[in-house]
Amino acid sequence: MEWDAQTYNTTHDFIFKYGEGLLQLLPKAPKKVLDIGSGTGELTKQIAQLGHNVTGIDQSRTMIEQAKQSFPELTFIQGDILAPVKEKGTYEVVFSNAVFHWISDQDRLLQHIHQLLIAGGELICEFGAVGNVQKIREAFREELASYDIVLEEPFCFTSAEDYRSLLEKNKFKIVEILEYERPTPLKEGTAGLRQWMEQFYPSELGQLTKEQKENVLNNLDNKLKPLLWNEDHWEADYRRLRIHAVKR
Repeated sequence: MEWDAQTYNTTHDFIFKYGEGLLQLLPKAPKKVLDIGSGTGELTKQIAQLGHNVTGIDQSRTMIEQAKQSFPELTFIQGDILAPVKEKGTYEVVFSNAVFHWISDQDRLLQHIHQLLIAGGELICEFGAVGNVQKIREAFREELASYDIVLEEPFCFTSAEDYRSLLEKNKFKIVEILEYERPTPLKEGTAGLRQWMEQFYPSELGQLTKEQKENVLNNLDNKLKPLLWNEDHWEADYRRLRIHAVKR
């Protein structure tokens, strides 16, 4: 999926703003850091401001272009983190916020991260946990089914227990693994849920006619308002998995 970098930085800026808390897990001493899924570079910049030598990597061309324009003094690479690792043992820390749930092959991902890290290197990341935006996803699945469309989600949401096993299998020692609820306010008032849907489910909505799409979005508003509307804004039912682990 190709992101709209401008929308990401405005309407969906909660993605990197919530990631700011993750920065507290970074070592205090300067380290060589790889920021996976660096997006428009907002968190990458903050990592650099903490004194680290950081490189951002993202698959999205528009995201990388925006990052380079905003922070020309930093290093950004457009690339796939699952591509063969050429420089092994390069980084002291691998950092990532709100990215891993987009990657279906978590085993391969952790293998690559293990190769990228030096011995004793740290993995610090947060992403969607099992049950993430469950209410929204279930309501959307029901709406699509009325048009004989099956919701084939790109997301890989997992539990702390399952990910602990995967980390141990890939030779990581766990420092912390935390699964928690994080209700997330959406911007733009009554239009917030619609804009969120259009950002995260563009291909599914694109299968509908203009009239069908409007019906689906209207029905989602009506179904989810008793569950997710909070006074003057939508509050998405996010659940997160936060991980701090060390390469063995």
